[in-house]
Amino acid sequence: MVDPDGGPAGLYYDDEEPEEAPARSGIPVKRFAQVAAAVAGLAVVVSAVIYGPTVMRVFNQSDTTIKSPDKVGAFTLDTSDGAKAAAEYIRDAIASEVSLDTSYGLIYREGDTNAILVAGTARIWNPDASLKSALAVVSDDKGGVRDLKDVNPGPLGGTMRCGVTKVDDADLSVCGWADNGSVGVAMFSARSATDSARAMLDLRNAVEHR
Repeated sequence: MVDPDGGPAGLYYDDEEPEEAPARSGIPVKRFAQVAAAVAGLAVVVSAVIYGPTVMRVFNQSDTTIKSPDKVGAFTLDTSDGAKAAAEYIRDAIASEVSLDTSYGLIYREGDTNAILVAGTARIWNPDASLKSALAVVSDDKGGVRDLKDVNPGPLGGTMRCGVTKVDDADLSVCGWADNGSVGVAMFSARSATDSARAMLDLRNAVEHR
């Protein structure tokens, strides 16, 4: 039998060219997913390294409490109504700038020296910023706290600074501390900044507890 087109019987050729397989996407999806997962994992590790210590400190210091002992070294707590009113006034001013869960205003006296102390507790993620806000409250419009210097924070750690501010044309030494569980600020009359730093350390160790 002869093919009508002249070819051998039973042999036919399709003139249509075979369809080409669809081109593969240029994006290696699996590889992309692997890279994305690796980047995400690295981000978690980096975040843990950077923020992990802060989270642990905040957690470990979340049980901080403030006490008001009647005596701290040579200082004696003034429980008179006038002293309470003055301390509460400053406490309210600081509490309005620094978010605190609990706060206390205390006045301690030693001879001619008055120490007005405001301290409070909270979960504090940025102690430096909280201390800066607290110190800004106790100054007036004549230059803020000047000559501010870091001082030894003692066994409780965190940050502690002391300087000088002017109130009613009189210089007062100012010291403050902040950690991940508390903030405290004290103003000292008739006492140098150096002596105030030592007194502040004594007061802090007596009133702050974890």
